[in-house]
Amino acid sequence: MYSINLIKEFALMLVALAGVALLSPIVFVANIARKALLGHSIADYFHTIAVGLDQLGGSVIYAQEDWTISSYTYYLCRYKANRAACVFRGLIDLIFGRGHCERSYKKELHEFQSHTKDI
Repeated sequence: MYSINLIKEFALMLVALAGVALLSPIVFVANIARKALLGHSIADYFHTIAVGLDQLGGSVIYAQEDWTISSYTYYLCRYKANRAACVFRGLIDLIFGRGHCERSYKKELHEFQSHTKDI
């Protein structure tokens, strides 16, 4: 029998997915208009969305919260000697440029360490 906690978490995930699916197009257009009116960088907004989607991918593929696909792939390859991750790392680096996964990992590690100093 499934635990009540599992059912609650699954329901929460479904509500979150529905909310994102329904609200994202509206908020996306509103944010682009707001950024344009205020003279803020739309490119930075797109980068923020890309990183968020990448972190979503890390959650789905690796079940790791707050890690991008590239950085966690590097971690698995480098520190856990995971052969599949090393192959995936090679593919990611081929697409996004040599050393992409390592740079992503080091950037996330630095950001994590910077945030934990504030706590």
